[in-house]
Amino acid sequence: MIDFSNLSPEVLAQKTFRWDLLRGFFRGVITSGTQTFGLFIAIRYFDADLLSKSLIGSAPFMGMIFSLFLFHYAALTNLKKSVCGSLPMIVCGALLILAASADSLWSYTLCIVLGFMLLTAIIPFLTSIYHDNYPANRRGAFYSKAVLVTVLVSIVSGFWGSSLMDQDPAFYRWVLIALGVAGLGKAYAIWNLPSDKIEDHNHTNPFNHMKLVWEDRSFGYVLLTWFIMGFANLWILPLRVDYLTSSTYGIAGSALFVATLITIIPDLMRAFSAPLFAKLFDRMNFIVLRMIINVVFALGVGLFFLTKDPYVIGIASALIGIAFGGGTVAWGLWVTKYAPPEKVGAYMSVHVFLTGVRGTLGPLVGFWTVQQIGPSAIGMVSFSLMILATLMLIPEIKHGRGKHIPSSQVVP
Repeated sequence: MIDFSNLSPEVLAQKTFRWDLLRGFFRGVITSGTQTFGLFIAIRYFDADLLSKSLIGSAPFMGMIFSLFLFHYAALTNLKKSVCGSLPMIVCGALLILAASADSLWSYTLCIVLGFMLLTAIIPFLTSIYHDNYPANRRGAFYSKAVLVTVLVSIVSGFWGSSLMDQDPAFYRWVLIALGVAGLGKAYAIWNLPSDKIEDHNHTNPFNHMKLVWEDRSFGYVLLTWFIMGFANLWILPLRVDYLTSSTYGIAGSALFVATLITIIPDLMRAFSAPLFAKLFDRMNFIVLRMIINVVFALGVGLFFLTKDPYVIGIASALIGIAFGGGTVAWGLWVTKYAPPEKVGAYMSVHVFLTGVRGTLGPLVGFWTVQQIGPSAIGMVSFSLMILATLMLIPEIKHGRGKHIPSSQVVP
């Protein structure tokens, strides 16, 4: 592996940026799987039951829980962060390819769940690399361009895959193979990211990082508001696919119909909004920005389940996409404004772990709750929780400019 230790900050940032664009490309292909195809295939081709739908919907978030353990034990290996991020992706790619040959619901579910778990378990390594390699005042701008590539590729792959599945039901196997190959491509891109060795914090167990929640009370309070907001969003995330796909709710849309409302429209709006939110992330108070994003999310989620009219659902999907454009940047980088430079990976592992907890519980609770109160009511509950989380952020505005950004992290 190439030694990048002698590179200037600008050259280091550019090399990171080029490989991250390639990572974003392959991530875009896989995103169409996590957003739509993984669950759609389970429902349409394997007649998935409540448990398997819940597990597939929760899988990326179970990976986030696993990330706390992966980060802890990886710190003991003395390996580079790029290596720690790429090896799980190789296994992820292999599992998604293996899912194409599944002949039962549970063999399919096992491959998809494990693959999607490994996909998100590597996030703390990537965030730490971005912190090390990108200057603080341009971090959002660099990161958002890779997000834009991810979004555009997701739109194309979502349209392509759904169109071909509508023409030939058996084509879903080739969709899964494409997702697996993209996983291997993403592993290659991450392997080549310039990185240092992962920080060893000399902790005896992975949960020691959790003490940051109460040691840094400002960080812990923001995590609390994020937990409420995130749960309100994540418990209905897979429900959107089920709402449009299952005959239970009277829509039973085609693959292209579902992909358009779940992937194509939101990702188009995400593509437009992400660069704007990235500039705002670099320049404005982060807490105020987070509050704006929360309100847009609340409007989109509240509207989505109120109707079966595809045009109204399309407007709701557009609002959700705009919010995701900002949410992706904010979620992926906000700890770089709260964490001391030497603890970014540790802070991010806690943030990702807690996202995993709410994302794992959310679909399980959501699929049960929607059977009790119906989709319209669950949308209103989510709306109310998002507004509550937004109001709770008001006392934290004073910390929204960043707590640990040294001048050396700023490049003109």
